[in-house]
Amino acid sequence: MAKILVVDDDPVTRNLIRAILTRDEHDVTLCAGAVEAIEALSFQPFDLLLTDIIMPQHDGFEVIQAARNLRPEMPVMILSAIDGKVPQDLTAAAFARLGVSRVIAKPINPSLLASEVLAAIVAG
Repeated sequence: MAKILVVDDDPVTRNLIRAILTRDEHDVTLCAGAVEAIEALSFQPFDLLLTDIIMPQHDGFEVIQAARNLRPEMPVMILSAIDGKVPQDLTAAAFARLGVSRVIAKPINPSLLASEVLAAIVAG
């Protein structure tokens, strides 16, 4: 069981992710935005950060930066509805520079999310 911080401004997506991850007995903390997530990161240790990138006011890059400052070893996964026109290898390279271990495309495939989360946790 891992302690996972999930950050997404869409309540439907947050609840879907919680349902998928709690089914695998993970302890899931949900945040609706970057400010709330950064506060949670400041007070609690997490085994994994799963964050959306495009959110109102503050984006997921700010959450990732805070996570890197507070817990540099924590794996980070991105949720993204990246446009299909952007080459996947280019996107992966850009995210790798941020220390992102995996990118999960939206709409979310539940079995893919579960397996990618497990892989990220095992890889540390």
